[in-house]
Amino acid sequence: MKLFNSTLVGLSVATVASLTLGVEAASADLVAQGTCDIANLTGTTDCEGIYRGNDSNSITTSTEMFGKTGWSELWKVDDSSGTTGPLTVALNNAGQETSGTWTLSEDFNFDLYDSVMFVLKGGPTFTAYKSDGVTMSGTWNTDDLRNGGGRVGPGLSHFTVWTTGTGSGGNSSEPTPVPEPAALLGLGSVALASRFLRRKSEDA
Repeated sequence: MKLFNSTLVGLSVATVASLTLGVEAASADLVAQGTCDIANLTGTTDCEGIYRGNDSNSITTSTEMFGKTGWSELWKVDDSSGTTGPLTVALNNAGQETSGTWTLSEDFNFDLYDSVMFVLKGGPTFTAYKSDGVTMSGTWNTDDLRNGGGRVGPGLSHFTVWTTGTGSGGNSSEPTPVPEPAALLGLGSVALASRFLRRKSEDA
């Protein structure tokens, strides 16, 4: 009976470890499908991409971007133009969703964060740009994005502001990560195994 109980606990712990590591590895790995140019988003000093997928689903607190982890999505204009929080995105031409302007209102303070990046999403791709930490407005275009057929310059799907850590004006050093579903499933397995062993011990 002791051998059976030990085996059951061992399997439960192994399940938690494998599920958790698998989720973190899947969420942290981004493979570039092309190269980008900071000239396509003013006020930036570096860029990463082109990546396939959606940044909202692909980037987690364990994803390393520009040498940092702990990224948190703060504001997203979920269209080719509009305003969310301090971020306003506009088009150069109403009928053409491939270029325009972006603005952060005076409510936004770069000093509240360690790093800020902007992400442009269009077609099945997205590209990330590291903010210079100073510029509050500029221009954008989608030349670093691809449509479903691989052509340059799809319409902008969304423009997102991501941050990591906090600076002198912040209250914490890093965003609190949300537990992944797979990790919760693994923890449930351990709880059930512990309850089973406790009941067996009481019956003995």
